[in-house]
Amino acid sequence: MPKPHPTVNRLVTILETIAAAPGLTVSALARHVAVPKSTVHTLVQGLLATDYLEEEAGVLSLGPGVELLASTRGGHQLRRLAHDELMALAGSTKETAHLSIKSGHNVIIIDQVESLQPIRYSVPLRVPRPLLTSASGKLFLAELDPTELEALLSSRNESEGTASVAIRNQRECIRSNGIARNLEESLTGVCTIGAAVRGAGGALLAGLIIAGPAERVRPKLDQIEPLLRDSARRLSERLQ
Repeated sequence: MPKPHPTVNRLVTILETIAAAPGLTVSALARHVAVPKSTVHTLVQGLLATDYLEEEAGVLSLGPGVELLASTRGGHQLRRLAHDELMALAGSTKETAHLSIKSGHNVIIIDQVESLQPIRYSVPLRVPRPLLTSASGKLFLAELDPTELEALLSSRNESEGTASVAIRNQRECIRSNGIARNLEESLTGVCTIGAAVRGAGGALLAGLIIAGPAERVRPKLDQIEPLLRDSARRLSERLQ
């Protein structure tokens, strides 16, 4: 019979508690799990360091590490199935291809195949990136109905500005085409294009993204987007 371990039990309880009630402080978490605050603080620091928790303005939420573990969808490993598509996309477009998933109010890149060109776009894995100005983030925002979108923008104090105007204007087009663009909106000189990857029931699971220098990507948008659509469709079919 497997034997329970006190530290493992506490870590699991902390993660389950934050999953059920995101927004707790360390003090509130300690009260919920009935563990001394000093012990909870030590365990939380370890979970923050490994990306299993995130802390913003003193409150806790699940981090991208949990999302990576949860990237098994419909009995398949999302990253494993997507990697061949990333390789093919990077080869055919000559640009960097990556796979992004949603993590709270951010997106994270969980796999990447870099372009072989000397000047290329490369980003670290598992680092939270904004929903509002990333191509993959736009895919997830476009899934929301207008009321939900406005509520989210308001909760993040992002109701104003060019990025908010852009997602409102682009939402219907993204929903109908399954393609989102970030044309130098978050970083001058960089363009990214994303296609929606869906699982059972049509749920949006991830975005397949092509990213590269704007001077190379802009002229070949009409070539990149069909390739992305085909790749996302194939991957979605394998995830059903």
